[in-house]
Amino acid sequence: MKLIFQTGPLAGSRFEGETEITVGRDPSNDVSIPDTSVSLVHCSVFMDGKRVFVKDLGSTNGISLNGHRVITAELADGDVLLIGKSKIKVDLPEHVDVRASKEQEKDVAAQAATVVEGNFMRRAVLVDQHPNDELSGNIFGTVTYFLKRKIADGGMGSVYEAEQFGAEGFIKKVAIKTILPSYVQKESFVSSFIGEAKLVANLVHQNIVQIHHLGRHEDGYYIAMEYIDGINLTSFIHLHRKLKRATPVEIASFIASRICRGLEYAHNKKDETGNSLGLVHRDVSPNNVMITKEGEVKLTDFGVAKAAQFMGNDDGYLVGSVEYMSPEQANCISIDHRSDLYSLGLLYYELLTGIRVFQCENDDIDGTVARVKESKVPDPREYRKDIPKSVVTIVMKCLQKYPEERYQGAGELGYTIEHEMYSKGYGPTIVTLAGYVNELVKASRKAGIK
Repeated sequence: MKLIFQTGPLAGSRFEGETEITVGRDPSNDVSIPDTSVSLVHCSVFMDGKRVFVKDLGSTNGISLNGHRVITAELADGDVLLIGKSKIKVDLPEHVDVRASKEQEKDVAAQAATVVEGNFMRRAVLVDQHPNDELSGNIFGTVTYFLKRKIADGGMGSVYEAEQFGAEGFIKKVAIKTILPSYVQKESFVSSFIGEAKLVANLVHQNIVQIHHLGRHEDGYYIAMEYIDGINLTSFIHLHRKLKRATPVEIASFIASRICRGLEYAHNKKDETGNSLGLVHRDVSPNNVMITKEGEVKLTDFGVAKAAQFMGNDDGYLVGSVEYMSPEQANCISIDHRSDLYSLGLLYYELLTGIRVFQCENDDIDGTVARVKESKVPDPREYRKDIPKSVVTIVMKCLQKYPEERYQGAGELGYTIEHEMYSKGYGPTIVTLAGYVNELVKASRKAGIK
């Protein structure tokens, strides 16, 4: 199939694809259109069997097919798409099936995404039903997100607690992550934000925060995700320090093992063709690990994660939390999944001892980076003598300077920690962790600690 540009900035150009062509303003697309009226990721033209379709991927200004606004539609040879300022003729090979009748086309003009008094409104359409009453194509109900309160501010944006409203009084609590207005005009940041949503959209695992939806409002983007009712590890560690108590070894090990299982799943994730995504989180730190009230451990914020097909080559740039970087990450050289295991080792060490190995003092980032590169880590028993030798061995193997000397996979590390916890009999579960966190929070409140 070919796309022939008749007007717009690419007038006279022809683009060809076998199974799918993505179109948008971002260079990561198969066809990049330098037109501000075109969204970064605008639409896709793809084959399904011997038929060809166009699909809007959440663009702001939409797409038109032969003068009619569409969300998803089947294409025939000679059809004309309008995307931004570009008229594009569709040239299909002879073996492609053609629509049975032009009369089957319908104008499914969608409502523009709007924001009304804190509500994020999502585009909505309902299309044809087959004669046997089976639904086909797009069937979106209007989804409204109402922002209730700001949970946190981050480097690129904010996170809000929100409610998602559906039909018949349906209400679901979600979290909404936004981009700060100052970053919306910076395409590299917007691309990273979109990349995060794409990366984790299909990561469905009990130890990873689930992404529900990537949307737009005005010139900005937002991600709707699973709402976590609980605390992050930063708060968990803080409460222990204030109460001057040590985290029980089995609790620290259980938390580390659950992070391992989330990382194992993400590291091994493949695309639809069976090829590895090559996903590395790159920022495994206490801020990015949540514990729910039910005792589930959840890894979140893949904002600096990297997968080759979505993100550009950012080697040479310092990305992630400096205090939890691996030596290779601090050196701005190519990294793989073993970098995440080093970061997890630092987190595990801190849970056990209360000590942040590479604490950044007086905002001395350069000095901290230099210490990370050197990777000199003291034996954790210097700070806590009751840590079993077997646990120390696990932690220190994670914190080897060279990746080849560490555990070679999150699955291997997870199994090792779990064997340590359960080989002698019963060990901690999510119920154990939930009870422990509940008691910790109550003790903190009683002591007036926030």
